[in-house]
Amino acid sequence: MTNLINFKGNKEKIATGKDKNPSLLKRFKNLLGVGPLLLLLGLLIEGLTIVIRQWFSFYVPITFELQIILTVFCVSVWLLGMIWFNRSLDLIKVNLLDEKRKLVTHGPFNYVRHPMYSTLLWTIPPIVMIWFSDLLFLIPWILLFILSHYIVTLEEQKLIEIFGVEYEKYRKFVPLLLPYKGAGGRRYCQQCDEVKL
Repeated sequence: MTNLINFKGNKEKIATGKDKNPSLLKRFKNLLGVGPLLLLLGLLIEGLTIVIRQWFSFYVPITFELQIILTVFCVSVWLLGMIWFNRSLDLIKVNLLDEKRKLVTHGPFNYVRHPMYSTLLWTIPPIVMIWFSDLLFLIPWILLFILSHYIVTLEEQKLIEIFGVEYEKYRKFVPLLLPYKGAGGRRYCQQCDEVKL
């Protein structure tokens, strides 16, 4: 999901002719973002890789014990990422109970703009690779990272609509999915504090 926390105020909804109270289905869609699309894409690419595996493979011998250890590690990273993400952004309360939205730049949002997608991309494909013991599954992993960058930009457009210049500034400091800039969200907050002074 994203760091987006509800639609614009009711006055703006009335002025733009949008529904004053979005339906539960629309709120649920906002909660999910482009996640279902990424999930379907991932399943499709992984499925195609399983079919292709019939003709060629890059088998790597991994013991069952090592598979268990690596799987426990990936699942632990995924669970910790989801817990940290959820503690930073109360999605259910915001999207389903009609709370106010604000741009969230703390917690995992210091490092990437879409931490849930990032966590899933870093943990789920390796589990598939581990259990099939095949390096062929590196290809869909790389493809998923490349394609997810373009798919998540659909969600980014909505965030720019909602938060405007504030989100544009945040984007300059914090990367989309790969945390290669360190705590860019902290630098963003520091710059905003300096501008206010």
